[in-house]
Amino acid sequence: MTTKKDLIIFYSELNKIKDFDESERRIERFINTLSEALKLNDKIAFMNFGTFEVKETKERDIVDPKDSTNIIHAEPRKYVKFKGSKFLELR
Repeated sequence: MTTKKDLIIFYSELNKIKDFDESERRIERFINTLSEALKLNDKIAFMNFGTFEVKETKERDIVDPKDSTNIIHAEPRKYVKFKGSKFLELR
């Protein structure tokens, strides 16, 4: 699993940026921009990269794993799903 710090280091090395804080600001700015855009639109597509889409879980009752007799009501929640383009090449 890659952490945000690993992503910032990779971005710095890939773009030959010596200032770690500058790389961190750029990554943070991109994440914030993507987050704000997803608040306005439920779907954002990057050509030849993939699609970010806001999905919502259904309201449901689930069994408490600690005590199987206890039923917990789960409210619907939103999450972001990413689907990579068929042109996205992973190595």
